[in-house]
Amino acid sequence: MIKVLIVDDIASTRENLQKLLAFEDDIEVVGMASDGREGIEAARTLSPHVVLMDVNMPGMDGIQATEALALEVPHCPVVIMSVQGERDYLRRAMQSGAREFLVKPFSGDELIASIRRVHDLELKKGTYVRVVSAAEGNGAAPAGPARRSVAAVHAIMAGKGGVGKSLLAVNLAAALRQQTGLRVCLVDLDLQFGDVGVLLNLQHTKTIAELVENVGALDPEFVNAVLAEGPEGLRVLQAPFSPELGDLVRADHVRAILDVLRREFDHIVVDTATQLSEATLEVVDMADTVCVVGALTIPAIKDTKLLLKMLESLRVEQERIVVVVNRHDAHADYNRARVEEHLRMPVLLEVPSDPRGIGTSIHRALPIVLSNPEAEFSRRVGELVRRIEPGVAGAAPVGDAKRAGPPARRFGFRREGR
Repeated sequence: MIKVLIVDDIASTRENLQKLLAFEDDIEVVGMASDGREGIEAARTLSPHVVLMDVNMPGMDGIQATEALALEVPHCPVVIMSVQGERDYLRRAMQSGAREFLVKPFSGDELIASIRRVHDLELKKGTYVRVVSAAEGNGAAPAGPARRSVAAVHAIMAGKGGVGKSLLAVNLAAALRQQTGLRVCLVDLDLQFGDVGVLLNLQHTKTIAELVENVGALDPEFVNAVLAEGPEGLRVLQAPFSPELGDLVRADHVRAILDVLRREFDHIVVDTATQLSEATLEVVDMADTVCVVGALTIPAIKDTKLLLKMLESLRVEQERIVVVVNRHDAHADYNRARVEEHLRMPVLLEVPSDPRGIGTSIHRALPIVLSNPEAEFSRRVGELVRRIEPGVAGAAPVGDAKRAGPPARRFGFRREGR
């Protein structure tokens, strides 16, 4: 039986939904609640397979309740119900962690199909199996970081090309996958000249262009078919193979695609383009971590400073920003202290220059964190993993306690004028 919890502030609506679902042999309404807080308590007690959540309720509304459920009871997926069908409501619902969005009035067939789709998807993902396993183990949670209901997004940016941005993105994604065992997706959003496919020698023929062509019909199974298989189970969304196809990818396409990916993965690493396109800024909007990559050259430091100023003007919280200096050389004219003084921002990591190791890694199309995990480059990337996932064993803490903590999750950051 598919156990359903109904959360709606109108008693007649709750009763009508219950009566409608009572005709289905495989669906059972196990509880009802009249507001968000009551719904959260009911979900904790009843552990339903699907929660039907109204948006407009007094006190805690459905969006707030869905966010809380995603954090506190992640094995209870939510289907949002609302009379508001505008795109902003849909976006907010997906950001909060909802699996589907139904616009009232909807038919009984639509409701039942939605409940079964969500239930089937959670079964495929193993959500309910993991919950049962934990219960059988006297409630003890599995070792290692817990799976998220909504993925953390990490935008890798640079003020100029040639500083190793894509190389760091590939190695960070591979290290996250290997060291945490969580579901990781690497997205190549350098839409004109993306290099991720080359760095990993991917033979997959599908790219983000296929998703854009079918953006109105995105679902997890279709998106999964477009993703390439990388090393260690890493999944990869490639950039278009022809530069002109990159112009077809709009900011709203990027958000729709990432909204689907965020529900299927635990971490999404996005290799952005150096030009500040609308698509790149959309990723910054959604990102939990904005990793700014620079190098120890005057042009690179200048462009890094400009990029940081741009992020400041967009009101990106400083705790979300991570500055990485790549190709650090002991004989360079600039040291960490001078760079920090010039940028007016702490440098979290200095990634050492390793031409031979990196060259071999690129030639073999295998991230150096996998081919040579003992290399200093790999160790520094491991520190970045530790910053993103503090519970990872074997990675040294980074910086002081305040800087090493997990990135603050926030919703609704928008650029001025949008």
